[in-house]
Amino acid sequence: MCGRGASQAQNAPQSHTPRGSRPGRLPVVRTWLLVHPPLLGPAVLGPLAGELRAQGADVAVPDLRGAVTTAPGWYHRFTAAAAVTGAADVVLGFSGAGVVLPAVAAAVGARRVVWLDAIVPAATGATTTSPELQEQVAGLVRDGRIAAWPTWWEDDELAAQLPDPQLRATVAAEAPELPADFYTVAVPGPADWPDGDVRYVHLSPGYDRSAAQARARGWSVTGNGAGRHLDVVTDPARIVAQLTGSAGTSADR
Repeated sequence: MCGRGASQAQNAPQSHTPRGSRPGRLPVVRTWLLVHPPLLGPAVLGPLAGELRAQGADVAVPDLRGAVTTAPGWYHRFTAAAAVTGAADVVLGFSGAGVVLPAVAAAVGARRVVWLDAIVPAATGATTTSPELQEQVAGLVRDGRIAAWPTWWEDDELAAQLPDPQLRATVAAEAPELPADFYTVAVPGPADWPDGDVRYVHLSPGYDRSAAQARARGWSVTGNGAGRHLDVVTDPARIVAQLTGSAGTSADR
């Protein structure tokens, strides 16, 4: 999910040349794969990708919307489409992308996996959507499709999340209308995935529960959840500081 209702849930390979550390840049240049949620498109991660590239990273942000036009097996298609970008050192998933992150990380051989204000999948078995959220989404179905996520909000609420009109329009324009049965699909996790370096970045109150689950699993958690879900769009420099450890310790953010 993205924001509202989240607390109830769930190209060619790129090459890179490692460089030494530089002031104000990432300590080690890495390849990053950024995974957008099913409810939005790659534009929601565009500012973050730009900030990472400015610091010397190679970043892929594939458009995965074609994987969610139908519900059955969407997670397989989503993972395969993300993996087409090739191997990545770091895989980061935002919001509803969290349910497929273990599978994506395994597919690209990631060394680090980052949940960014994202749903934490079930530790074992499949991740399912709560009956409460399924009921909420059912009220948003029109002609067999779930209304695009930006329309779930009043105009002033969405403007508070995304004050810049151009950014707001760009992000909103990419939001797909998911199939009505999308949230009835249970998403299985892989038997094995690269869980040696797992991190959670907590941006907003809607993901308090997910952050708590991450802590309970022993993952590194940064952020105090006092911001907004779409700070990923409006304040990417702060997000990169949290991702690279240059913003201090987790309890203060």
